Amino acid sequence: ASVSVPSEHIVEVLGLCEWDSSTYLILFKYYPGKSLDKLLEEGSLTSSQKKEIFKQALFGVADAHLCNIIHRDLKPANILVEDSGNVRIIDFGISKFKGKGLTVTGAIMGTLPYMAYELLVDGAKVADARSDIYALGQILYELAMGQNFWTRQGWKELKHFVAYLSTDPPPSEVMNLGDFHCDFYPDIADMLLRMAKINQEERPSSAEDVLAELGYIRGLPEPPPDLNLRYPMLIVESGNNRGSRTLVNIEDGGKLVIGRSDISGANASISRSHVEFSRSGDRYFVRDLESKNKTMVRGLLLDPKAKPTEIKHADRIRVGDIFLRFAFLRKI
Repeated sequence: ASVSVPSEHIVEVLGLCEWDSSTYLILFKYYPGKSLDKLLEEGSLTSSQKKEIFKQALFGVADAHLCNIIHRDLKPANILVEDSGNVRIIDFGISKFKGKGLTVTGAIMGTLPYMAYELLVDGAKVADARSDIYALGQILYELAMGQNFWTRQGWKELKHFVAYLSTDPPPSEVMNLGDFHCDFYPDIADMLLRMAKINQEERPSSAEDVLAELGYIRGLPEPPPDLNLRYPMLIVESGNNRGSRTLVNIEDGGKLVIGRSDISGANASISRSHVEFSRSGDRYFVRDLESKNKTMVRGLLLDPKAKPTEIKHADRIRVGDIFLRFAFLRKI
């Protein structure tokens, strides 16, 4: 009768009751507040409020995706902002489980300005996390610019979108950022374009990826605003030593070898000299040192004989059986 999603950002389903022999009511907990579309119409949101709303929405969608639930109709009207500032995602009425269609195959269900290209072409059967990522990109644009992209283009019907797709050369994303500006995420344009890609394969694969790009590391508290370390950190995310941190304190042009004693004490899956980190300017690289149980970065096995692999903020590294997170603990 209901789906449990471990997130404070998802509206709680209290239960399902029978109204009559053929009609059922889904009961939701009441939260005082306004939907995001109403707040945008009023123009009352500050930049810091917009940033917080988008961050909380991202966390909520990420939690839903972890439970294999795709919303498929994300839009400002379905984002409730409580009087306290907490954000709730509502209206999972056309949501689906990954791999399971819950509506008529091929039916167009959703709201046009926020619907990904694949949903318009192939219907609900192709919806996955990247369809929600697209909608979040459109919501981010609207938060930044005050209107959604369709409204700013003067589009009202599907035919206007089709005409846009038919231009020569054809666009690769449903977004034109010629006059775009975002004061609460000044460097978000590149990520926004990736979120708005027409080809879903070119979008970020998860809300977690977007969160990482914005500097939010799940499971760890945000750093104090005045914390600005000179060096990045390796954060142990699994095993008996989970939560421990090691500074990657390398000067420009330098190298640092990390092994068992630096990461996880007596864990025998990690070699004594397992990986080598190096730095060039503000870029960091990692190389496997022919370790017994290998090293993986972003799911790719490192070749000890290949050039060092660049790593960036929030990348996950697997050394032996242990997962690490590479992070800059500085004000984002």
